[in-house]
Amino acid sequence: MEEEREKICFNCNQFFPAMMGETTEFGVCLNDEALDPFIDELLEDRKSASCQKLVDSIKFSGERKACNEFEEVEEVEIDDNSPMGLALSRYSETGELDLESLEVDILEEQLRNIDLKSMPVDEYAAALRSSNPEERDSGITTLTGLISFGNKEAFNELFGFFKELPPPTTLAEVHFKLKLLEYLKRSEARILLIPELIDELYHTVSNNTTRQWISEIFRFLELCPYEEIYEPLERMLSDKRFSYRLKAKMKRILDL
Repeated sequence: MEEEREKICFNCNQFFPAMMGETTEFGVCLNDEALDPFIDELLEDRKSASCQKLVDSIKFSGERKACNEFEEVEEVEIDDNSPMGLALSRYSETGELDLESLEVDILEEQLRNIDLKSMPVDEYAAALRSSNPEERDSGITTLTGLISFGNKEAFNELFGFFKELPPPTTLAEVHFKLKLLEYLKRSEARILLIPELIDELYHTVSNNTTRQWISEIFRFLELCPYEEIYEPLERMLSDKRFSYRLKAKMKRILDL
């Protein structure tokens, strides 16, 4: 049976060391409102944080009895052969510790223990709707990476964003949708794209600008399970809105 940790600040997940690179019992609470403007700075690069004077003025001993917001630090098992395990082994043998290398080792250890399949994606989903193209593209890139690791929520968010986009009318819009489709195809849930892409064929005006987009949709459908595409394509064959050339593509896919 796991022993319950003593409820002191040092054992709380919100306790943050007051000094970087020094052994100290003192720290600050990340829930302290005074630190709100500096949280990102502290977590990203604590050595150069501009709030060190503030930290010095509000620091306290980690031995202090914890408040009712106590959040017990989770124990992480460290593989002896991992970068972090090897670094600690070197320290136990030599007594010397390279702080910069240790920071890298700690980051690698944290990444190893992240379950990317269930990692929350709210932050990256919000970036999709940013008016800043760089933030939007950053959100797309991160969600795409998580999709590759089987994160279903990442797929749902990127797919939802894709569905909100109107049919393309410019070459830039065509290229953007092509890029998104390429990312979404990496998911095991790609079969969910079929109804949306069928709808795209109904609402995208066929011309020289959109030809590449329409061709890519047909290439995707051609690789889909026959039973999933047979009925919608068969209905499209009797629709006068589609040209002879597009119907020829449908017939080829249906092997008619």
